[in-house]
This record gives sequence, C-alpha cells and structure tokens, in this order.
Amino acid sequence: MNKDLLKGAVIIAVVLVILVAGAFLFSDNGWRKVSCVGRAVASGVSFGNIHSVCGL
Repeated sequence: MNKDLLKGAVIIAVVLVILVAGAFLFSDNGWRKVSCVGRAVASGVSFGNIHSVCGL
C-alpha cells in the first residue's frame, strides 16, 4: 500500500513539473525564462527570489 502511494505521488509530481515547464516554454521568451530559472536554482537562489531575479 505504501509503495503505491509513493508511486502515485511521484507520478503527480512529474506531471506537475511537465505542465509548469510547458507553460514556461510556450510563453513569450520561454527558453530564456527556463534557462534563467535553471541557472538561478543551480547557483543557489532561493525559490522565493527566483521571480524577482528572472523577472517572471
């Protein structure tokens, strides 16, 4: 039972990440936004500050 719950949570998380990434990619300057968020996360910017750093 616990294993199925974990699988379900992982599937939902993956679907949400795909939907958010797709929304960014198909918006104006989507590739720039996605690359900026990726660089910000890699350099240790907190998730709360990514909006102001990347101008989302």
